[in-house]
Amino acid sequence: MTINTNAFDVSIQRHAVVITPLGDTLSYREVDLQREAGEIKDLLKEKEVLRLVLDLGSSNYFGSNMIGMINSFGLQVKEQGGQMVICNASDDMEAILKVMKLDTLWTLYPTQAKAIKALRAMKG
Repeated sequence: MTINTNAFDVSIQRHAVVITPLGDTLSYREVDLQREAGEIKDLLKEKEVLRLVLDLGSSNYFGSNMIGMINSFGLQVKEQGGQMVICNASDDMEAILKVMKLDTLWTLYPTQAKAIKALRAMKG
């Protein structure tokens, strides 16, 4: 499964879906972002994805719009009985996620490999 968008890279890595935002929302038109986020959420639902990795390594910072989209992907997977984890967040981004208390909802890992390994240990 691969979908091509301007704002996100979506792929499967070892039985987990990996979504990588390719930049902050300021780089894209709002209408395009909403369409792309909707396509990703539809895909997550259609494929009944249970393991999702959000790789934040493509940028040092993501604003509130992108964080909201990321959170909505995780909530979609959680509704389906799955789990999302976040990896490769910069120190600045990790601090923001902690201030927003999103680190209590989504576990943070330093690398994609560690995130995928943690999800593979998940039952299901």
